[in-house]
Order: sequence, then C-alpha cells, then structure tokens
Amino acid sequence: MPLSADDIRTALSALGEELARNDDDRAELVIVGGAALVLLFQARESTRDVDAYFVRPAASRLRDAVERVAMRLDLPADWLNDGAKGYIVGLTKGELLHQSPSLLVHAASLPQLLAMKLAAWRDAIDRADAALLLGQLSGSREEIRAALKSFLAPHQLDKASYALDDLWEALHGHS
Repeated sequence: MPLSADDIRTALSALGEELARNDDDRAELVIVGGAALVLLFQARESTRDVDAYFVRPAASRLRDAVERVAMRLDLPADWLNDGAKGYIVGLTKGELLHQSPSLLVHAASLPQLLAMKLAAWRDAIDRADAALLLGQLSGSREEIRAALKSFLAPHQLDKASYALDDLWEALHGHS
C-alpha cells in the first residue's frame, strides 16, 4: 500500500498519540529514503514505507506503538521500520518533519540522503531522488564528493563515487 505525504503525516500524528498514552519520554526518529523525499519535496506521490533510524526509545518499544498505529489506520505492519539502519553511517538531523509532545521526527540531512541514494543506486527512483537531492546542494563535484564521504561505508565509496560522476555529468555536463 503506497503511502502519500498526507498518509505519512497522519500516521506520525497517530504514532505521537499512541506514544503519549504510554507516558514515555519523547520518542525521536530520523527519516531516510523515499519517505524523506516525499515529505521534504513532494518528489513523488508516495513511497512504499517509512525508513527511519530510531534514536529513542528502544526499537522494541517503538515497534509496538508502530504496530498499534498500523492496526488502527489499516496500514502495513512495517509502515515505519528501521530496516535501513544498517546503511546509515554517521547519523545527521536535517529538517524537522513532525513535532508533538511525545514525538520528534527529523529527516536526515540532504548530504546524508544523497549519499544513501548514491550508495543504493538501484533503479530509476533512486536516480531521480539523487538528481533532486544533488540539485539542492551547492558546490563543485569534488566539494560534494567530500561532503558525502563521511556518510558512506568504505565498501560503498566506489559505487557512490561512480554514481555521483554519472549523475553530475547528466545534470551539469563534463565540467
């Protein structure tokens, strides 16, 4: 079931309400991947799920609340998940996406989002997302490459570098 920006915002509000019922400390998430682009730029109409890094509380407590929201809103059980955590190097916080007394949600920074898209470089959606993100950043190709390096695992550096070169040439020519 594709999730639109409005669907995601509604689900995040419901998650905040669910967390408030448990009287826990404020939860915090950092959203990455397609959901971040849907929310930040309306880059596309929807995304399959919301990939996030669960900053706090423990992932198991958040998963329980996510599951209750899924049942309440008739969403897939994994509408919000931390499956991308293995691809996150050096977590950053970018734009604030949602704030309530019980839930704080940021997007990852634009350079981190771009680094993750370049490291994935799987399909037309990744390429379109990466092009959008690259268009939001200023600097030369080498300055951008340097800014992305800290968000890439060593084994991802070559793939992301080649992807950046391809994308840069498509957008800016051989300069």
